[in-house]
Amino acid sequence: MNEDILDRIRSLAGEALVEIKSPEDKRIYVKVKPDAVVDVARRLKDELGFDMPISAGGTDYPKKKVIELFWAIWSSTINKVLILKCEVDRDSPSIESLTSVWPGVQKFERETWELLGVDFKGHPRLKPLLLPEDWTEGYPLRKDFDLKPYRAKWGDRI
Repeated sequence: MNEDILDRIRSLAGEALVEIKSPEDKRIYVKVKPDAVVDVARRLKDELGFDMPISAGGTDYPKKKVIELFWAIWSSTINKVLILKCEVDRDSPSIESLTSVWPGVQKFERETWELLGVDFKGHPRLKPLLLPEDWTEGYPLRKDFDLKPYRAKWGDRI
């Protein structure tokens, strides 16, 4: 069954597809070019039924100078989770928001904007979600962010 779905994803993603794999039956990983992420996302929703966002975020790869973004979307019709991924430039991370496809990603993208510094163009409400409103000290989920000044002390242990 997965091979049929993988073939359909390959077809709908076309030239935008960077990588696709399904190491387990209920999970599919699809990496696309960042300029095509909205179009591919819309097709995944409309044509394959991936309709329920369950998570989103990113990982900082400073040596590669990229931030890899992901959106985890569940399909209520085929009961599978698809992880849609793409990479953006670490020095100026920017991508179109997927809120026009899945409004439920709004808070996940806000968190990623706030903690990794990714600008989600077209997002309806990019404002702080977790950090103080006046935070100017950087992006806490980037690998080069120094967490030492923010450690809480637990008794005599740090």
